Amino acid sequence: MIPATPLHRYTQVTVVFAALVLFAGAMVTSTGSGMAVPDWPQSFGTWTPKMTGGVFYEHGHRVVAGALGLLVLGLAAWAAFAERRGWARWLTWGALIAVLSQAALGGLTVLRGTFNSWSHTDPVFSAMHASLAQALFGILVAYAAVSAPGWQAAPAHGAPKAQARWARALVVLVYVQIVVGAVMRHQHAGLAIPDFPASYGGVVPTFYNWLVALNFAHRCGAWLLVVAGTWLAWRVAADQSLDPWLRQPAWVLLGAIAAQFLLGACVVWTQLGLPILTSAHVLGGAVVFTSALVLALRLGRASQAD
Repeated sequence: MIPATPLHRYTQVTVVFAALVLFAGAMVTSTGSGMAVPDWPQSFGTWTPKMTGGVFYEHGHRVVAGALGLLVLGLAAWAAFAERRGWARWLTWGALIAVLSQAALGGLTVLRGTFNSWSHTDPVFSAMHASLAQALFGILVAYAAVSAPGWQAAPAHGAPKAQARWARALVVLVYVQIVVGAVMRHQHAGLAIPDFPASYGGVVPTFYNWLVALNFAHRCGAWLLVVAGTWLAWRVAADQSLDPWLRQPAWVLLGAIAAQFLLGACVVWTQLGLPILTSAHVLGGAVVFTSALVLALRLGRASQAD
């Protein structure tokens, strides 16, 4: 067995830390703390504000996000010297560009709200910030996948090209669902339809406005994802002819889809009353996204052997 390189281990640590930052950012929105600190990059003119109330969530998010930025900078610098594959180095540089863009978007979200004397963050910038956070997480997971020892041995494991294509389509579907969810969340439309699984007591809402349509679109995407994702993941996971290296992310994807669907239902049933539950739903979306991404990468790698 090929041992994991120190660079791969470092990437794994960065991925775990990125998940923490995602959850911390989700908690900022879930607790309504986006404008608890009106200035940026400092908080109330200092780097060490009193960590009470919403400041705990907003400034805490800034601290862990800054630490992630340093980790990603270290990853890109390390890969520049240790990673021989040019396309793989581009992943680390893409992560660095994404984390710098995230910092800029986060700052603009706060400053735009402050300059306009708003009591809440700009929903457009906030949704962009949330969507880019998921993309950054995906890039980091992608590099962790391609820098893993199993990636080098992958050509020995054949996989149908059709499955690889379906997996890539699923990744796109999941990310679109994440973006729609981010827009819905930052438009405060999470309870535009207050019941679940019904919509105002029926299959289709009895009336529409922009927020109801947005919420219903997210629900339709969730049902489509459950059907398509479960179908593909089960086909791969249950195929005994495939190598375990390919089937492992399929099993993870199956579990992630089930857990995410249940989390989404609980968010509605609790009427957004538990911030930690809502934030777990955001993190769950990232797990579904990256599980599908790893599955697509591995199937694509193995399908080259056919």
